[in-house]
Amino acid sequence: MSRRVASDLRPLTIGLTAGLVTWFGVTVLSQHPQQVFDRFRRYDVAGLMIGNWRFFAPEPAQHDFHLLHRVLTDDGEQTPWAETIEIPRRAWRQMVWFPERRQDKAVFDICADLIRWMGHPGTDITTTPAYEVLRDLVEQVVRQQHPRRGLQGFQFLIARSAGYDESQKPEYLLASPFVPLTENTDD
Repeated sequence: MSRRVASDLRPLTIGLTAGLVTWFGVTVLSQHPQQVFDRFRRYDVAGLMIGNWRFFAPEPAQHDFHLLHRVLTDDGEQTPWAETIEIPRRAWRQMVWFPERRQDKAVFDICADLIRWMGHPGTDITTTPAYEVLRDLVEQVVRQQHPRRGLQGFQFLIARSAGYDESQKPEYLLASPFVPLTENTDD
């Protein structure tokens, strides 16, 4: 390469390097737990240039929601409460690969949304999308667990616990009304 071409590329190289260093610095600063550094994000209109890889949410969850259910059989027997979706014990592989976490997170978010609806006086929570999603999820699990058994219906319960801290007793937040089951016509 001739000296003239190399000298023409020097400002471009310096500008590109300065731009990348600035972008890297802004991205690193934007990961700080203090929200003051989030002001850089307003310049990223599409939200694609400055990543958000904080290790913890601004307000990390301090509890787990548990979704339980029980069924009422045709002969009037009420089964004991059972976990609808069990929270898996942590394993080493989950540090790298943990697709089941998406289902746990979805149930957590839906339960949190339903609890927020409970704070609105006069709202019939059985008509909220969060309630309907939980009801349908529990119904699906009930039908899978009892494929040939005659059932009148089911009831579900949302409980909140301190996660792996078993010294605190769970708090029962919502027991649904009895949900009657009709014959499944999908078969």
